[in-house]
Amino acid sequence: DPGFISDRLSVQLSLTLSQHESTHRKSGKLIHRGKRQVNSGPRFQISTYQVSVPENEPPYTHVINLKAVDPDDGEAGRLEYNGINSVFEIDSRNGLVRIRERPDRETRAQYKLIVEADDQGKDPHPLTATATVQITVEDENDNYPQFSEKRYEVQVPENVAVNTKVIQVEATDKDEGNNAKVQYSIISGNIKGQFYINSEKGEINVINPLDYEMIREYNLRIKAYDGGRPPLMNNTGMVVVRVVDINDNAPMFVSTPFQATVLENVPLGYSVIHIQAIDGDSGENARLEYRLTDTTPGFPFTINNSTGWITVGEELDRETTDFYTFGVVARDHGRPAMSSSAIVSIMVLDVNDNVPAFTEKTYSLKINEDAVVGTSVLTVTAVDRDINSVVTYQIFSGNTRNRFSITSQSGCSAGES
Repeated sequence: DPGFISDRLSVQLSLTLSQHESTHRKSGKLIHRGKRQVNSGPRFQISTYQVSVPENEPPYTHVINLKAVDPDDGEAGRLEYNGINSVFEIDSRNGLVRIRERPDRETRAQYKLIVEADDQGKDPHPLTATATVQITVEDENDNYPQFSEKRYEVQVPENVAVNTKVIQVEATDKDEGNNAKVQYSIISGNIKGQFYINSEKGEINVINPLDYEMIREYNLRIKAYDGGRPPLMNNTGMVVVRVVDINDNAPMFVSTPFQATVLENVPLGYSVIHIQAIDGDSGENARLEYRLTDTTPGFPFTINNSTGWITVGEELDRETTDFYTFGVVARDHGRPAMSSSAIVSIMVLDVNDNVPAFTEKTYSLKINEDAVVGTSVLTVTAVDRDINSVVTYQIFSGNTRNRFSITSQSGCSAGES
C-alpha cells in the first residue's frame, strides 16, 4: 500500500536499455527514498451496539466484547479502550464491557456507554474511534407488592345489600410485566365467609347479610402476590370493616308478665315495680323510654320515662279499687322508632284503715218488765270495710246495774236478772 511505505524502505532496480539493432547494453542502480508513514486511525465495526443484561447480575459479569480495528503497524496500531459509568466499565486492553455494580432496573432501566478506542500513533498524533453501547437492564422479579395503605378502614351499614362493593385495596409492584401484575386474596378474618375479594381488581364485596348484633367488626388480612415465577407475596394488608347499626330490633321486655302488690297506705313516690326492656341495637337505636297506656284521669301510678320504675302518684284505697291492669310501652330512639308493649297488673293490699260503722246511728226498743232473763231484745250490727275484718261488740256505758249483756261476736243483746 503506497500510503504505508516505510521511511527506511529502499528499492534497487536494474535497468536494461536495448535498442533495436543494437547490442549496446547499459546498466544502472536506482535508489528511491519512500514517504513517511501516515497514521490512519482506528474504527469500530458498527457505531452503535445494542445489548441486554438481567438486573442484579454480579460485578465482572461479561456484557459484550467490542472490537475496533486499526490498519497501522506497531504502536500506531495498538489500541486502548476506555469508557465507564456508575454501573458498567470496559477493559482497556481487550474491549470487554463488564458490570461494575449490580444493575437495578427499578433504579434505571437504560444505560448509554460511550466507548473510545485510542491508538498509540505519534504522527501526527494519536487517533480515536468512538462507539455507543445501548444497554437495557432486563427485569427480574425482585420486588414485593406494596399496599397503598398500611390499614384500610371502612364503615358499612348492617342492612347493606348483598354483592355491594365496600372498599377497594391496591398494591403496586415496581417490577414490570407479569412480575408487576398483582392479584389479591383474603387469608384470614373472613368470619362466616361474609366477604369476597376480586383477585384482579382488589374490590371487596359483601356476599352474605351482615348483622351488627352478631358481629360488629371484621379484620380481614389481605394477601397481594405478583405474577413472577416464583411469585412474591405480601401478607400485611389489613382491612377493618366496621358494621354500622341499623334500627332493626324492637325493644324486648324481660321478666314478663309484670305483676306486683302494694299496700294501700304506702306514701306517694313509693316504687312498686321495675319495668325493664332491652334492645339489641346500639346508641340511640337502643336508648329506650317508657310510658303507660290504658289509664284514666286520676290514675294512681306513674312511670319514670327513662328508668322504667312505676311509682305511686296518687293515694291508694283498696276499698275503692283493689286491682289495676294497664299497659306499658317501651320505645327506642331510632329513625324510625320501634316499640313493644306489655301488660302490668298491680294488686292493692288491705291495711286496717277503716273504723267499724253501725248500720244504725240509734237503736230504740221497748221491753216488758217481766221479761225472762236471757231474752234476746236486740241485735246491733257494725260493718268494717277492711278485708277479713272481724268486729267484736261490748257495752261500754249506760248499762245500769248490768241489766243487759251483749254477745261479743254477734252483737245480740239480752236481759239479765
